[in-house]
Amino acid sequence: MELSLPEFTLRRLSLLLAVLACLVGCGQGKTAPVNGRVKLKDGSDVSVLKGYSLNFESEGGKSSAVGEVNADGTFMLSTFGANDGAVPGKYRVAINPLTNPNPDKPPIKSKLPAKYENLDSSGLTVEVKPGQNNIELELDKAP
Repeated sequence: MELSLPEFTLRRLSLLLAVLACLVGCGQGKTAPVNGRVKLKDGSDVSVLKGYSLNFESEGGKSSAVGEVNADGTFMLSTFGANDGAVPGKYRVAINPLTNPNPDKPPIKSKLPAKYENLDSSGLTVEVKPGQNNIELELDKAP
């Protein structure tokens, strides 16, 4: 069975578009491993931050990553899958306290100043580079 010229050209074009779509889509997802640690500037115990969430948003908002603070202050970032890291670039960082699972009870008081809960006011910025990244965030404690 021979294909006519229009059918052959259409199939080749479809294959080319499929390959290009894969290349464009797959090229944006390369992440770099990110391990980090939060510390309180006054040297107090960071275990009070266990369960706090970290939100990383890239400049221009094209990429984001999330993490959760462990009892020892460490965290790992996730973008497309668990602990896969973040796409290299510059990020703004926000840190949010635990939410109370019981809506009938008052919210849990944060151990950090409210400025850290917002990307625009936190003042926290980091750069994720290709390869392994180790990030340290030094934070003020709530008064």
